[in-house]
Amino acid sequence: MAKKTNPFHLQKISKLGIFLLLILFSSHCFLRPSGNLTNYDSYFPHHSGTNLIQKGKVRATFLGTSSILLDDGETQILTDGFFSRPSLWKTAFSKIESDPTTVLSVIEKTKMNRLKGVFVCHSHYDHVLDAPFVAKQTNSKLYGSSSTLNVGIGAGLTQNQMQKFELGKPISIGKFTVTVLESKHTPPFKILGKTNATDPNHPNIDTPLIQPVKAMDFIEGGTFDFYIQHGKNKILIKSSTNFVEGAFDKLNVDVLFLGIAQISLQPISFQDEYYKQTVQTLKPKILIPIHWDNFFKPLSEPLEPNLQLGDDFDANMKSILKRSEGQKIEIQLLQGFESIDLF
Repeated sequence: MAKKTNPFHLQKISKLGIFLLLILFSSHCFLRPSGNLTNYDSYFPHHSGTNLIQKGKVRATFLGTSSILLDDGETQILTDGFFSRPSLWKTAFSKIESDPTTVLSVIEKTKMNRLKGVFVCHSHYDHVLDAPFVAKQTNSKLYGSSSTLNVGIGAGLTQNQMQKFELGKPISIGKFTVTVLESKHTPPFKILGKTNATDPNHPNIDTPLIQPVKAMDFIEGGTFDFYIQHGKNKILIKSSTNFVEGAFDKLNVDVLFLGIAQISLQPISFQDEYYKQTVQTLKPKILIPIHWDNFFKPLSEPLEPNLQLGDDFDANMKSILKRSEGQKIEIQLLQGFESIDLF
């Protein structure tokens, strides 16, 4: 005799199935890119800059997030150098560490053989994770906050291989002069109940950080902008979407690398003031958005916009494009490993 199926049991299974489908659908939506790069195709230069760098020129190569290689044909300097880019799942549920194979492949591909300085914007993992390894492999110096230097010590760098930031004091490296300016991190946010806000009772990495560690162990430790001079030309690299009021009042630049992550998630008043304190004040000829890409994806693959889980690339770009409309500013986006001669 056939066993009767309990209709209440079937109803329970049906509800469970629907619930699981909703979770999968929501995850799929949140883990999609928050924009389509084909809509911005005209802003990409579409060349790799493999020809020799002419004397007096400076070439910039974008390596994701706020990792930028500057090269004048004689000397190279690098911001951050975050290349390992561990997956979302590993970052969220495991410990992370610098991947030597990946980092070495980037060093080789970019011909990073004249690197003299690695400048770290702040000490979250998506900026500092690989910086000590890059410095060690290229025999260059690591520049950063006390937190960054503790990441360097944990990775085996000696005091001679590192230098702590001195705000406002120019550092000469070849024909580059780098001045470190105090800044602010992008306003805090929450994802899946976790926040990236700095604990006021523990604002720095106080002891050597030995990898592998949890992503949350990489504490901000202060955020910084870099004002870079090369001859008569000037560059400013701003990795985080925030500002110190009046910090750039006496400056102007030819090129501005501008962090745009989560700008559209801020109030309109913040967006207006951010643009005023950066673009409007510095008056760049070229504006290059940075920190817009999904850094959970490998650098070996084409870059995609940040995930919908925590950002809105399309709205971020519209925020900048709308405010710069009618002004004499050339806006450029760079794909991973893509280069542009700045001047």
